[in-house]
Amino acid sequence: MDGLVALGGFAGGIDQRLSRSLGGPMLAVAGAVRAAVRAGERALTPSRAVGAVVLAAAIALGASQFVDYRGVEIGGDLYEGLESIAPAPQADRAVTGSAHAYLLLPVAVAAVAALAFTLRGRWQLGRAVALLGAIGVAVSLLVDRPKGLDEGSAALGFEGAQARLVEGFWVQLSASAVLVACGLLLAAYVRAEHAPRTDGAGARGRARRAGRERPADPTAGARA
Repeated sequence: MDGLVALGGFAGGIDQRLSRSLGGPMLAVAGAVRAAVRAGERALTPSRAVGAVVLAAAIALGASQFVDYRGVEIGGDLYEGLESIAPAPQADRAVTGSAHAYLLLPVAVAAVAALAFTLRGRWQLGRAVALLGAIGVAVSLLVDRPKGLDEGSAALGFEGAQARLVEGFWVQLSASAVLVACGLLLAAYVRAEHAPRTDGAGARGRARRAGRERPADPTAGARA
């Protein structure tokens, strides 16, 4: 029995020594984690998070101009049910930018420039980002879609030819829609972050300044 008591005391002593030796490093690690979280909260504001999405969408919009947006599927009926194994061949493929003379390439560049100025406090340019995205949506639906779905001469040379919209078109349309939505969000977030303070502290400060600036009452001495 005495042996068990001695063994328990020995184990308890080891546990205490380990706690003392590891306590300092663990506290240091915990403090570093808390500091990193606070720094991340200060750096990753809502406007910067939305700005990162806008930047990615603008890059995707620019890159989509060099990706095929349409193709004419030849003999699609013969490959019905086999699309995942052996898709029907496509002819007359064309890159996205060729459908509208690469108009959306400068639109993507302008969106990046507007983003940079918006994050510096000019929140109105966030709406310009949304407008540029709307231009991309309009070009996609009103120009590229009709051209992409026109079989053209391939319908005469091949039986069962059918035009299809492929990756470039959908990337362009999706990126433009993201610019519309995130441009409006960006404008709202940046405007809120740069708005003058209206909380209690700000009101009290304005009241104190007004008190200091209020002229003295000339009749106060006469009344006294």
